[in-house]
Amino acid sequence: MNNLLPILGITLLILISGCSSGPPPGFYDNFAKCTAEKGAVMYGAYWCLHCEKVKKQFGDSFRYVNYVECDPKGENAKPELCIENNIEEYATFIFADGSRLTGEPTLKQIADKTGCTLPELE
Repeated sequence: MNNLLPILGITLLILISGCSSGPPPGFYDNFAKCTAEKGAVMYGAYWCLHCEKVKKQFGDSFRYVNYVECDPKGENAKPELCIENNIEEYATFIFADGSRLTGEPTLKQIADKTGCTLPELE
């Protein structure tokens, strides 16, 4: 039994790390670039848990998303844009047609709004 505990511990760590991993690096680069080209903008705050979940969906490709930081204490903050656009909750995506998605929109919802092709993870 004592020999089994380290094996169970290692197995559990592998399972946990596998469950929390995002997409492979660069997987959504083209999709994120397309959303930006189509005029989609995400408004959020550095401390927002919904925003963090949306960012995690994109993985490192989030760097290509048009993102506006609404909290004045955040990096590269532009709270005036958030006020201008009547941002009342985070995350808020505003699309070229003026429509919005709030909370934790899925990549599929964002793809549907922008017409961008969403690659599928296998």
